[in-house]
Amino acid sequence: MPSRVACTAVGLAILSYLISVSGSAPAESPAPRHWCGIYPTVVTPWRCDGSVDEEALRREIEYQLCGGVHGILVLGTLGEGDYATLEERAAVIRTAVATVRRRVPVVVGVHTSDLNMAMTMARQARNLGADAMLVKYLGDPCPDTERIYHFYHQLSDSGLLPIFYYHFPGQTGLYLSPQDLARILLLPRVVGIKTSTLDLAETRTLIYLTRGHGKIFLSGTALNLTQYLDAGGHGAMCPEAVLLPELTVAAYNAFVQGAAAQARTWQRQLFVVAPLLRDRPTPVSLARHITMFTQDRDIPIPVGSDSGQARLKATLNELGICMNSTVKCPLPQLTVHDSLRVHLAARRIERLRRHCEEP
Repeated sequence: MPSRVACTAVGLAILSYLISVSGSAPAESPAPRHWCGIYPTVVTPWRCDGSVDEEALRREIEYQLCGGVHGILVLGTLGEGDYATLEERAAVIRTAVATVRRRVPVVVGVHTSDLNMAMTMARQARNLGADAMLVKYLGDPCPDTERIYHFYHQLSDSGLLPIFYYHFPGQTGLYLSPQDLARILLLPRVVGIKTSTLDLAETRTLIYLTRGHGKIFLSGTALNLTQYLDAGGHGAMCPEAVLLPELTVAAYNAFVQGAAAQARTWQRQLFVVAPLLRDRPTPVSLARHITMFTQDRDIPIPVGSDSGQARLKATLNELGICMNSTVKCPLPQLTVHDSLRVHLAARRIERLRRHCEEP
């Protein structure tokens, strides 16, 4: 007998093929434009005493806003939302909302399988002026699809904030079927999903299953941005926009304006960030070749749970957005080898930024 995983994979392949050869899925209602675009996964700077460095956080967010981002995510995975206390979360959200000043949406990460804690975090975020929450079901030792659905159903019924479902099986271990994911996405207050999977066939299937409901699909990386947008996605909530917001936004804008070739050229340049995002050193050219080759051909790539927070902070510091690289325990602190990777990446990013500024 074939396994359930094999049957699901075959079903996904068939459905994705049928969607692709039909030219398009059945008529889709327009996605709400205020959720579309590029969102940097803002990192959280800490002072030496462990408190939130609000000034450094303001500088970081202003840098990203000046790059033209369409929204920001605070307290996501890279923002160490898994480990921040309620008091620390309040400081981050308050600073972000005050800095943004309603120019773009502020989305707040929630990482828990405890419904009461999720409600508390959602209420806090709403009261401090956040616009939406990105919810990752995490910490349940024996999850099942009905319990997960009930969790999101209760959050949706609370009406506290619009919800993005955080699909990150490489960290959560939740390999929900497209049908189970679609069931969650069709809840009234769930506005969309962030997919950290590099699996375009799955994304196309989800878009097909939720057609006509205006749901938003955001990639967890801009390294497959043009392929993701071509599959029907609406943007990215990504670390590339932390360091290179202007270039990431330019790639997105070029694609939606019909300049796909130019968007692809700028997307390829974003791979200077790739060595910072993986715990194992990865040459830029190799990461670019593998990602572009597989995503162009709808070949899924396994996505793990790497810890690039310290490297991203150190790179921002080298780029002139002053902050220290300290991260919360149990995340790994910056090593000597990390520092060398950061220095090389920062030099490449600076050259790229200077080139982009030339007339």
